Amino acid sequence: MAAVNPPQRVAKPSPSILIPINNDRSKNEHRLHQHAPHVNGYSRSNGHAHSRRSRQPKLLNVDEALQYSPFSSIIPFNPDIIPLPHASISGAGPLFPSATDRERARRTLNLLDTDIARTHGNSTLAQHALNTVKGYLDQNNITDFPESSYPTNSATERVPELERSLLPAQASRELITPVTPELVISNQEVFQKNAQIMPNDVHAINLRVADRIPVVLVPPLSAETRPSEYVTFKDDQIPETSRANFSAQTRDQRALADSASNNLRALIETIFEADDQASMDTLDPSSTELALHFMYIEQDDGQVRSIAPATLVKLDTSLQTVIGAGRIGDISVDEAHRLQNLCEKSLAVVRLSDLSIDTTWSSDDFSVWIQRAAFAETALRSARTVVRIMIGYQDEQTICSEETFQNVIDVLNKVLTCCIIPIVEIRPKDSGSELFDLASAYSRELGQLLYQANKVMRILADILDKVDIAEAIVTALEFSAIRVLFVENAQNEKESVIGTQKFEGLRRTAMDIISGIFSKYPEQRAFIFDEILTSLQKLPTKGLKARQFKLSDGTSIQLVSALIMRLIQTSAALAKEPADTANTLGSKARHQTRPREESSDTEQELSSETVDGRERPGGPSDAAENRNGASASGRFAKEVNALNDHAAKDAQYVVRYFVQRAMTASKSGDQPYRHLLDMFADDLIMVLGNPEWPAAEMLLRALMVSMMRIAENKSTAPAKNMALELLGTMGSAISELVANTQSCARSLETQDSSSSGYLRQLFDDYLDGSLDSTELTNWDGPYRMVMEYLKSVDSEGLPTLNAQLYYLTQWARAVTLAGPSADSKGEYLVCQLRKRVHDRVWDPPDTADPVTKGQCRLAYALTVLNMSFCRQFDSIFKILLDSITSEQTTVRTRSLKSVTQMLEKDPSLLDRARNVKGLLIQCTADASPMVRDSTLMLIGKCIQQKPVLEQEFFKPVVSLANDPTVSVRKRSMKLLKDLFAHSTRKEAKKIIGECLLQRTSDLDKATSELAIQILEELWFSPFWKFIGAADDFPIQTRIALKEQMDLIISLAQGSDKLCSAMVSLLQILLNVNWKTAESNVKVCQKLVSTAFESIVDSEARTDGIEQKHIVQSLTIFAKASPRLFNAEQLQYLQPYVSNLSNPDDFSLLRSVVVIFRCVLPTVPTVQQSLLVEVQQALFNNVSKLGRMELNEVAACLWTVNGVLKNPERLVRLVASVIKGLQKLQAKNLSDPNGKEDLRRARRYIQIAGAFGKHCDFEGQVAEFQAALPSWKGASVSGMIVDSIGSFASHKLPLPLRVDALSGIGSICQSSPLLFNQVQISDVFQQALVEDNPDLQNVVLSNFRDFFATQESQAASKNEINQADGTNVANANGQLGGSMKASESDGASALIAQRFLHNILYIALASQDAAALTATEVIASINRQGLVHPKESGPALVALETSSNPAIADIAFQAHSDLHLQHESMFEREYMRAIAEAYRYQRDIVQEPLGFRSSPFMSKLHPMFEIIKSSKGKYQKKFISNYCSKIDFDVEKLDLAGEVPASLQFSRFLIENLAFFEYGRVDELLHTIGCMEKIVTDVGSGIAHSINTEVFQVRVDTILEDTAARGGGTEQTMSHAAVVTPDVAPLRLRQLTTASIILSCLWEARTFLRRLYGLSSNQQRRENKGNGKTRDVNKAPIKISGITGDKTVTAIAAKVASLKGRESMLKQCQEFVDLLAIDHEFKVAAEGEEEGANRPWTPSGDDADVPMPHGGGSRGPVKRKRLSSATSTPHKKRGRPALGRRKSSRKSMNEDEDEDEGWE
Repeated sequence: MAAVNPPQRVAKPSPSILIPINNDRSKNEHRLHQHAPHVNGYSRSNGHAHSRRSRQPKLLNVDEALQYSPFSSIIPFNPDIIPLPHASISGAGPLFPSATDRERARRTLNLLDTDIARTHGNSTLAQHALNTVKGYLDQNNITDFPESSYPTNSATERVPELERSLLPAQASRELITPVTPELVISNQEVFQKNAQIMPNDVHAINLRVADRIPVVLVPPLSAETRPSEYVTFKDDQIPETSRANFSAQTRDQRALADSASNNLRALIETIFEADDQASMDTLDPSSTELALHFMYIEQDDGQVRSIAPATLVKLDTSLQTVIGAGRIGDISVDEAHRLQNLCEKSLAVVRLSDLSIDTTWSSDDFSVWIQRAAFAETALRSARTVVRIMIGYQDEQTICSEETFQNVIDVLNKVLTCCIIPIVEIRPKDSGSELFDLASAYSRELGQLLYQANKVMRILADILDKVDIAEAIVTALEFSAIRVLFVENAQNEKESVIGTQKFEGLRRTAMDIISGIFSKYPEQRAFIFDEILTSLQKLPTKGLKARQFKLSDGTSIQLVSALIMRLIQTSAALAKEPADTANTLGSKARHQTRPREESSDTEQELSSETVDGRERPGGPSDAAENRNGASASGRFAKEVNALNDHAAKDAQYVVRYFVQRAMTASKSGDQPYRHLLDMFADDLIMVLGNPEWPAAEMLLRALMVSMMRIAENKSTAPAKNMALELLGTMGSAISELVANTQSCARSLETQDSSSSGYLRQLFDDYLDGSLDSTELTNWDGPYRMVMEYLKSVDSEGLPTLNAQLYYLTQWARAVTLAGPSADSKGEYLVCQLRKRVHDRVWDPPDTADPVTKGQCRLAYALTVLNMSFCRQFDSIFKILLDSITSEQTTVRTRSLKSVTQMLEKDPSLLDRARNVKGLLIQCTADASPMVRDSTLMLIGKCIQQKPVLEQEFFKPVVSLANDPTVSVRKRSMKLLKDLFAHSTRKEAKKIIGECLLQRTSDLDKATSELAIQILEELWFSPFWKFIGAADDFPIQTRIALKEQMDLIISLAQGSDKLCSAMVSLLQILLNVNWKTAESNVKVCQKLVSTAFESIVDSEARTDGIEQKHIVQSLTIFAKASPRLFNAEQLQYLQPYVSNLSNPDDFSLLRSVVVIFRCVLPTVPTVQQSLLVEVQQALFNNVSKLGRMELNEVAACLWTVNGVLKNPERLVRLVASVIKGLQKLQAKNLSDPNGKEDLRRARRYIQIAGAFGKHCDFEGQVAEFQAALPSWKGASVSGMIVDSIGSFASHKLPLPLRVDALSGIGSICQSSPLLFNQVQISDVFQQALVEDNPDLQNVVLSNFRDFFATQESQAASKNEINQADGTNVANANGQLGGSMKASESDGASALIAQRFLHNILYIALASQDAAALTATEVIASINRQGLVHPKESGPALVALETSSNPAIADIAFQAHSDLHLQHESMFEREYMRAIAEAYRYQRDIVQEPLGFRSSPFMSKLHPMFEIIKSSKGKYQKKFISNYCSKIDFDVEKLDLAGEVPASLQFSRFLIENLAFFEYGRVDELLHTIGCMEKIVTDVGSGIAHSINTEVFQVRVDTILEDTAARGGGTEQTMSHAAVVTPDVAPLRLRQLTTASIILSCLWEARTFLRRLYGLSSNQQRRENKGNGKTRDVNKAPIKISGITGDKTVTAIAAKVASLKGRESMLKQCQEFVDLLAIDHEFKVAAEGEEEGANRPWTPSGDDADVPMPHGGGSRGPVKRKRLSSATSTPHKKRGRPALGRRKSSRKSMNEDEDEDEGWE
């Protein structure tokens, strides 16, 4: 055995032949080196002086070496054959036999000397070498022999000082053992003995034992032996039959290697010969022989000769073949160095050349640049050859020099930076589009340049794994690779010159380089992470170009996400052994650039016993544990945990970087980190179930923990929203993984495999919750299946080694977490895992069955589902549920959306979390519209997943259909649509129909259109495909039609409003302009036919639907479209006209008459006999009909008359009624005994009014004159009105007057000219001025109906004109059409001009039916533009505040229309409108406050919402004018009443101002500024008056009192405040009222600042114009938890202070304190803007923070120092000290928290 000797290691050990020597699996492999073994510590490289090309002695075979081996199973007969090991070396002979070997070994020492001199003794390289030597001398790395084995001498030999300095004290005592001189055998003697042995005499040597010189005879290698022939054998089973095959195989390989070596030598000799001749000028540069191998480049200083590209291709190919065959030694070092120098010439040229691109180039300029780029391509080929030579001669410092390596990287960087990256980044639509076209013409050449750069980077990645490289070179490579990683590639091939996939290949190579450096150089890991993370903002965040790294399954993720996962996976694997110092290309000891959080301030240098700062297995820790008797499993657990912890800390660092920057960025902001975090999380989720990326689970785990911490702590709302969104995404990912695993398990059911069945059973156990984790970690479990698959699969070129090592570490950690196992299987498992973790390789057993992809997916999913991330699923869901009840609105909204996202993936959560339903129902009543909207979305998902939940959520969803927020109403309607389609309950469908019908008349146009569309889809579109012949209808369709008609019948039984809504709906759907009108008409015809069939079967029905209900529903279709009926159906209805035997018959009659009236004019084929019968029956029943039926009968008879042409009976009927009225005019109808006459009079008036309205008798004047001889007039309608008018006198009974006014109004609607008659106008005027709601309502109803008819006719006329293409100009609001006013136009103008004043009075006098009707009339007048908008505008603003929702809605809509058309005019009327609204609230509503509670809302909210639709300048002007109404003159205050009117009005204004919903931040800041301005301007004077008049404080008095007391001013003023002389009560009340107004205004200002979280700095920036536009234009966000109740209470308490003298004095004192010097006015510093120099008033929540002004300025105001009872001496102007400001701010926050509970 070789003696212990720590020489400097010059070369890496070569590959080994493994020879098994026993059956112990843990010790069954030993290494027999390929080259000659060390003999007594003397290596082959030191024992031969010939060059690398010399033949080396052949390695002994097993049989030959066994007799000299101490490991043989036979003990050597002579113990002197193998010398005893010793630690000392005799100096009998030289260490190096030749100068060449000495020089070769000295190179490393020279390198150390140079580095020490350069660093002035601080060489990290020398320190690294010293640490390496110490490692060789470590007692734990040296075999320890008992001292008794050594023959000792009594005389002790001193250890040299150099050796003592290298060894620790303990090692010097234990390892350096004195030996006898007789037993010391020099290496020189052994060498000389071996040198004397000839190859043929090896077996003839007769060793003489007496020589006592044990020698291992090593014969030289035969000529046929090649190092590449050596192979590795495992176990002890070597088939005998394989020896012959092996020999034949080696002979073929040897022949190929010989051929490749000869070809390379011939090529090199040819190149050298041509170079020599060119150097001696024996060849012409243009000769064919020279041009074949060389090319010339013109430079400023002459021509440069470089190897030609074709020759470089041959050379690189030959070199690659020879190196692969292990025959690079056939080429001498000198030859390789010369060849390398020839290749480097082109590198030098490219380094000095200009390759930059200019966007202004012409075509010729770009062609010249292409030529330079072509030579750069040649330089890249040369660089690849240079690196290839370096790979073959790794031990040669002259070849593998740092300078050469740096030259290669410089050329690569220049090509990347100047050529490739600019070309990749240009786009056809950018400013450099011309350059894109030029480059596209040379896409092939540029693609070739990219290809060569990729190959250079690939070979650099290869050499990284073979050689240690200097830190400077490693850093340069890192920067090059990272620069390539973060170049923005094109989104598609059309936008790329070179091609997107080609460049993606280059980026993959760059990723391999980064991964290689990360794996091999642990000290670089922190730096790599920092560089990657700081470059993230360069990544694209939109489109497909963000994800261009394709996975093996075809999906794509971000390349940076893949890189981060690979790095994390590498962190969990043992790092490779550090390479020898001699193999380092100018390396230096590297150190961490960023200390880990867990590291100390001073970073330890990494030694050979540590891995990335962790102890390496087999180092001192293991030795100590061995001495302490620690178990192998315990040591292994520590190692595995250390590996896992290191990867976890790296993952946490990455996640922390993402999260910290995403928390300060928004999705709409300039910084991309919020988008990048989402995309990073999505990438991790995408590969969560992919076994090739196991680090995704750890990164998601770190992200989950971070998000949980944010969600559960007191974080800001945006941060919590981000956390909840990501938690929802991750929770959904877990559910999706479970679902995908279920699908995978089902797909394996068809496989007849024990492994598949085993995995399915494990997954079933997981779903049941009975899975034992040990089932996953055992040797034959899922972990092993995944490892075998990863080992066997190619993964389409994706490296899976780091995935294997990471997953192996996770497996080992899972085993160690389960605790030590006492059985043999557990020990065997730990042994196997430990071996593979240390060997960094997975060796699958030979007996293992192949694992399919599906089995691997299922096995991997099982392991991931049992890791920490997936096990936190319930915790994620709980956090989301808890956040639903958060105080922050946006947080509640975000949590609802996240819960929705999770429920979509896993509906079973509804059963597992039973409180979900209760929380959702609670959220439907939330004050925030966003929360209600999100709740509806979640309810929809719940019902979709579990339809049985419909009944539980039905009522909340229906109630939200009437929500004040448009978006909530729309979402509720969409959800109701789904409920209707899937519900089988008739009552539910009826309620849904009612809700949707109500929304068809919604004030929001989009909402009404949505309701119409939904009803069409629900009621009509299902039958469109069956609109053929009725006989062909399937039975299912007939049933569906009947059910639909039954629904309409049930809805028709509701209010008249619902019936009107259905009529309007059908009119829209059946209009010719509706795109599906034809189909809807056919469906409606089927529904009508179904209804007639139901009339026949109505008696047999048991659902409560009667004939009258069916006929009533038919009136809706008749009013909407008469063409839906036919003559046969009318014939069927005729019997219902004549039979009036019971009250229900009257209802039937009214409905039938309506149908006849509407349909008869459109049915030409109706039989005349039917009409005659109908006419006769109606005439017979006229006297029996009520008012409603009478109107319908009159209209129907006139319609029938239009067909029969027999008006005589109508004339006789009306004439007889007129005669009766004339007779009753002479009677006293007020007499109580004349009730019968009164009844007849009312009956006559009703008949006359009905027939006078619906019948046009102007063509029958002669007939009426004949029937009424006394009448000689020309107008029959005028005659009827005159007959009725006499009964409208105020002296007659009220019911008669009501009937008379109704009859007159009805007739005037048909004959508008009658409105112009003076006597009729006087009748109406008299009714309106009387304080009788019944009379007022009947007159206003007539006006309303008349205006409605006019609007309907105008709309129909416009539709006809637009359809015909006529009068287009008039339709567009321009002049056109007829300029002649009609009778109706005159009547409308007359009513508006004469009666508007009365109508406004009635509307503002109450909130009853008359007021509602008056409001409708006002709205109609404004829609028609009959009066100036300012006449009714203030009234509409006041009516908007009504507590009657109908009045408020009508007024709001009318006001909105007027504001839209007359915005500038309304600006001047709003102040008058506000005063009118206050009067209306005070006198009519009798609630003079400015707000409504539950929730708090301004009463002027509708007006402000309309104003917010204007521009910002308009809004600010309104606010300024509004605040000016609060301003006052204290001397002019009205003090009458318990609460002065001026105070009550100001309170109304202030409370409205506090609860306005401000649309933009600048509006809010402007409002607060205006409020502060009023307090500043008015408050100073009020405070001064209070001080001087109420408290009578004087400066001289204060000073005298101060001197007398000897105390401070504050004490004096406090004392003065207690002694208050008498003041006039009226003056005290006046000053108190003024102080209350200002104090209330300040309370409102403070409330607004707290509610919206405004800071003083933000206000100051806005007032100075320094605020960012995008910030002030945004909507302000309210702070959760601030409701305004305390502010309202404070205002009410201040108003109540007027009740007594003491309370008034207290109020005055508080106001003075508010403006006291203690909280002095803050004046801007000298030199600031003029506006900023105005004093401002602070409050308790502002403390010493200066506040800006707002609104317009009255000019610079000179500040006056005020003295008060609580004043302090005058202080200098200026800003307060920082310390004081900090203290004040702290007290401010405490006060705010105490007052408002605001956090």
